[in-house]
Amino acid sequence: MGAPVRFTIRCWGARGTCPSPGPDTVRYGGNTSCVEVRDPVGGLIVLDAGTGIRALGARMETERDDSQVHVFLSHRHGDHVLGLPHFAPLLRHDRPLCLHCGNSDAATLEPFLHALLSPPIFPQLSGVTGRLQTCDWATESAPDGIWHLAHVGKTLVHRLPAHHPGGAAVLRVDDVEGRGIAYAPDNELAYHDTRPATVAWRASLTESIRGVPVLIHDATYSADELGNHAGWGHSSAEEATRFALEADVGTLVLFHHHPDRSDDDVDALLARCREMAGDRMIVLAASEGMELTLTARLAVETRATTLPVATNGAAPAVAAVLPTRHHPVSR
Repeated sequence: MGAPVRFTIRCWGARGTCPSPGPDTVRYGGNTSCVEVRDPVGGLIVLDAGTGIRALGARMETERDDSQVHVFLSHRHGDHVLGLPHFAPLLRHDRPLCLHCGNSDAATLEPFLHALLSPPIFPQLSGVTGRLQTCDWATESAPDGIWHLAHVGKTLVHRLPAHHPGGAAVLRVDDVEGRGIAYAPDNELAYHDTRPATVAWRASLTESIRGVPVLIHDATYSADELGNHAGWGHSSAEEATRFALEADVGTLVLFHHHPDRSDDDVDALLARCREMAGDRMIVLAASEGMELTLTARLAVETRATTLPVATNGAAPAVAAVLPTRHHPVSR
């Protein structure tokens, strides 16, 4: 009998900044950030609501999936919220959509979402804004400060500070087994910045995700491009790899691909990062349809699915098996 499943993770959008459909992005996809996380009892967490969330909603409609949806926005930049008005469960279901945001409280998030779903940005549709339930983060004291977190059944979502203009969050998803997934779509690691505050922030973040089985991290730039984009709020794939190795991560998933990055160019970056990691860590590049299953012992990429609506094509299948470090839930 296999080890119990902790989480199933599916990528619906891995592109950053803006959607980039076309012949050069067929394998990795052109939709912007959206990752589905399911627990073994059906709890549904959606990390970001970029354009990829539309395909997730379409599949839920096709499968008559009426799961309660909990959306966690890393922040409110356009590429992370553009898909929300086109998410079918919001438009057609009676139950509310629960939303947390990494760089705002409920009182600030509510008017932002109402504007996103109202004229002149979106047509006036009866009842849609009334189905939005904006939520505040709970706070708990911990030895190293105050934790901001949210409970979804037995799953715990932590909000950690990212380095990004206007503010953003790194989201860590835990269960009773401990740390499970860290999601950092927009995060400038800034290894060039040796100021004490930046060094302290990076060290704190390293410890906050240490030993996590799966890290999904911003890999917008290559090392060669990084020098011209200091302060833009994004990391290079090589920086993400260095960070993941320092944090003893099991699997790194390169994410938030630059909109101008072709499939072949993503392949080249992936090969470079795998060379850096050697046999110390699995490195993958996120693609639409990629699915990971995290068990109590292993994280296995089980398949790359073909999405049920028009997309940029089938994602590449890359088998990956890695040991999961046991790390107790910390607050």
